[in-house]
Amino acid sequence: MAKNKKEKNKLAFPIGVIAGILAVIGLITVINFTVDKVKDFTDNAAEKAEYEEFLKPVVMFDPDPFDDLTQADVSQLLNSAVWNLLMSEEGADKYPYAEGDTFGIVVPQEDIESHFKYLFGTEIDIASLHSSIDMSEYEITYDAALKSYILPVTGIESAYTPKVYDIEKQGNSKILSVGYIGNLTWAQLEDGEYTAPEPDKYMKITLRERSGESNMYVSSIQSVDGQEVVGTTEPNREPETEPVTEAPEVTEITEAVTGEPMTDENGEIITTEPLTDENGEVITTELVTNENGNVIEEETAEENSEE
Repeated sequence: MAKNKKEKNKLAFPIGVIAGILAVIGLITVINFTVDKVKDFTDNAAEKAEYEEFLKPVVMFDPDPFDDLTQADVSQLLNSAVWNLLMSEEGADKYPYAEGDTFGIVVPQEDIESHFKYLFGTEIDIASLHSSIDMSEYEITYDAALKSYILPVTGIESAYTPKVYDIEKQGNSKILSVGYIGNLTWAQLEDGEYTAPEPDKYMKITLRERSGESNMYVSSIQSVDGQEVVGTTEPNREPETEPVTEAPEVTEITEAVTGEPMTDENGEIITTEPLTDENGEVITTELVTNENGNVIEEETAEENSEE
């Protein structure tokens, strides 16, 4: 008996060691999984913030949607390039002011071209289009003699700021689900805090990799339903109704009921003797049939019988 106990104790020790090792391995696996998930979340949040910063000059004046850069309004894209330059670290401080009738900052076209290509790549040959683009809507003037743009020095408030909700990788492109948040959507509460803004609308913005480079440029801006971006509810549906069909034509037949049996087209007896009320007066039965002669309903009306 003592020998059996000793053998059991010898077996218990390695089993306990193995169990301990498995527990440690499991703990390490859980820790690594948690760290990876936290890292993924952190990296995703950092990537979203990076794209939001990149898209600010693109979204701020709400350019018209386009499926391809060849369909885009180039003046809108060029305006985004101008503001990307003005919002950069160097800004407009290094540029001189124009002398003459048009007052503003004189920026060489090459500098704006550089920011245009940074945002929208090289699919559009912007260098050949300067003299043909009308920028008067943005109070920007192109001086062909100076090969420069004269930019206004007055402050302009942007219409929207971007918020990236989702990033989807597709081949050499990334599709961003972006909310357009208006500058007037921040509302102050009674306690001095501000309510979180909700986007006025949503867009799918596709970024494409540059040839031979890792950085990306905007290749399309497309409208999208907000439910596809942040919502989970089913869209409202119209109540389903049964199809309406035309009622069959009916023919009303009124006959006095006699003592002889009355039958329909199938030979079935409708009645076998006169129907009378309590005074012994004959009741006329109205038989309503359809176009085939089948009785579909009966209506009764009292009439005085002739003696």
